[in-house]
Amino acid sequence: MKQIWQQRLDAAFDMYFAMSKDLQGDITALIHDEEDSQSSRRNFIRAASALMEGYARCFREMCQVGIETGAGPPTSQEVKILRSERSFHSAERVKLTLQAAYKLFQLPALPEFRGEDWRNAQRLLEKRNKLMHPKSAEDLEVTDELWHDVYYGAIWLFKQLFGFIEQLAIVHGGESLDHKM
Repeated sequence: MKQIWQQRLDAAFDMYFAMSKDLQGDITALIHDEEDSQSSRRNFIRAASALMEGYARCFREMCQVGIETGAGPPTSQEVKILRSERSFHSAERVKLTLQAAYKLFQLPALPEFRGEDWRNAQRLLEKRNKLMHPKSAEDLEVTDELWHDVYYGAIWLFKQLFGFIEQLAIVHGGESLDHKM
């Protein structure tokens, strides 16, 4: 059974590394984009959301192995998101997945989801939904105030997502992850 878990964990990491390069490339290009147009703002929101959702998906795959091995202690909501993401909206999926991942892999610095940074990240994900399913011209507009908030919310959430992998490498760096769970 241990070999199967390791294979699934390896596959989840492979998926993460394959997606990470492309998604980070999209964001890097948009961050360095000199143009401050509505189009570039919308593209940044879409690409940032794709990175967040993509990483969260990879982390859920990694965590499912942890759940099966009895590692923990995730909350019942965190276990629910790992088993079926469908009943959660974007912000809940990202938040609960990150919390579960940090706990299951026994990482020390759990992200804080109570401050303004998290609220700004939530606004980004809400705006992405309006951009992807517009019902009016206003849904496509990214005001200067909203842009400021969602941009810095995205940067904060990127740090949390990248921080998971960074801490994982520090805490479990030279060891096989399967015997830590």
